[in-house]
Amino acid sequence: MDDLPLHGRTFLVVTSEDLVERVATAVREKGGEAIPFPTIRLIPPKDFADLDRGLRVWRTLDWVVFTSAHGVEAVVERSKALGVELTPFSGNVAAVGPATKAAAEAAGLSVLSVPDEFLTDALAETLGDVRGRTILLPRSRIARKGLAAALRERGGKVIEADAYDAIPAAPQVDLIRKASRIDIVLLTSASAVTYLVGLLSPDVRARLLEEAEAACIGPITAEAAHSVGFRIGAVAREHTVDGLIDSVAEVRAHG
Repeated sequence: MDDLPLHGRTFLVVTSEDLVERVATAVREKGGEAIPFPTIRLIPPKDFADLDRGLRVWRTLDWVVFTSAHGVEAVVERSKALGVELTPFSGNVAAVGPATKAAAEAAGLSVLSVPDEFLTDALAETLGDVRGRTILLPRSRIARKGLAAALRERGGKVIEADAYDAIPAAPQVDLIRKASRIDIVLLTSASAVTYLVGLLSPDVRARLLEEAEAACIGPITAEAAHSVGFRIGAVAREHTVDGLIDSVAEVRAHG
């Protein structure tokens, strides 16, 4: 155990409820101590109207752009409720990164486009000429609006659809109070950062900011973490869970 790259470090795992055990397990496999601390709960949207509109014209869509695996899962579930067959699909599919691509392909959708940099804002460039093209963009209610705006600026006809909602979860704050030390806060999204700060009392928040560094899944998450006062210890080059864990291991190896 002593020779594992994360040995001797305690990690606060800040992510969504559905991901927290996977991330915590990845930390433990590399020798770290993990405190699961989910700050995001994923729920269905209040209104399916836009998603239903997109699914009802599924056969005529030119593009479907998935910005998360959760978006894929939501589309699959809603299509079943509406009786819409997703495959075969004559349009094109874009995915923000490998995990999202894998989810789409598991649903039988062939992914044509993945950006070199696994960032939502990078997706617009990968689609090429979208003038006059109809694009379904299923995402979280709280997702950034930049991608839809960029696609519209390029002439695309965008159906923005709330496929799921992300609300604050209810982790046990006492887990932080009882920890003798927290060395690194693992952050998988900007919303995870926002909800973390909102859940903590001023004294617990001050302790965390003073004691721990943040390791972030990508630059947007790092920007959010920095804005609330975290010192950034690592930012994943590959914006995935594995990339996040590897980034911390690399920093430790060269630290």
